[in-house]
Amino acid sequence: MITRALGLLGLGASLWVIYEFEGWGAGSSSFRLLHWPAMVLTTLGPISLVFVCFDRQALFYLAKVAFGPSAESRQRRCWREAKLLQQLGNRFYKQGVLALENVNLKGASDFLAKTIDRLAIKMPAKDVYELLILERDRVRNRLIQSLNVANIGVRVTPSLGMLGTILGMVRLLAVLDDPTHLGANMSLALLTTFFGLFFSLIVWTPVQQKLERLLDVELDGYDQTLAWLETLEKRKPIMYFAESRDIPTIVEQAA
Repeated sequence: MITRALGLLGLGASLWVIYEFEGWGAGSSSFRLLHWPAMVLTTLGPISLVFVCFDRQALFYLAKVAFGPSAESRQRRCWREAKLLQQLGNRFYKQGVLALENVNLKGASDFLAKTIDRLAIKMPAKDVYELLILERDRVRNRLIQSLNVANIGVRVTPSLGMLGTILGMVRLLAVLDDPTHLGANMSLALLTTFFGLFFSLIVWTPVQQKLERLLDVELDGYDQTLAWLETLEKRKPIMYFAESRDIPTIVEQAA
């Protein structure tokens, strides 16, 4: 309820700014483009609608992901983890659960660390597999929800720009007999559409693309750990896992 109230308040404030201050920002020279009422509508408006449509948890998770590591860095981490899992698989077949004790997991994913810890305390691989599937589904649902937030931002930002254009045209038609107000209302009508498209393309679309890429990379990390667990559970040669991840096969000598 708090986020919805804040969202409605912000949306109302952005519309009020457009209605009351439509002439502000229509300056001269290069600053004519910086029409701040139009900028308020196309920035505060989409954020307010997002607050109305989603709860705080979804918004906090979106901020965490959007300002977190890039998809490329997570992809590199996934590659490092694939090689680590191959090495641990070789040791596991030779030493058992002892090979999973005191493993250096610095910089590894949280779910991978939990998986290694569960195996180290002799939890059956099948149970670890099922728990990891549940965690992967939760992460996927959160990422999809965050992606839905970004999708709304991409869609509604140009729409709010068009709303500002309509308001500007209404004000323009109301003052046709007063040429001194034509420029301000025309600026409002045109620049709200401009900023709606601008912020949709420059802000929301990159966030949307990042979330789509992160969704693929994050799920790929879970899938490779699940494939590794399946390899251990069925006692398949670890080279099967290596070939599925397209990494060189490592054969370690017994100590």
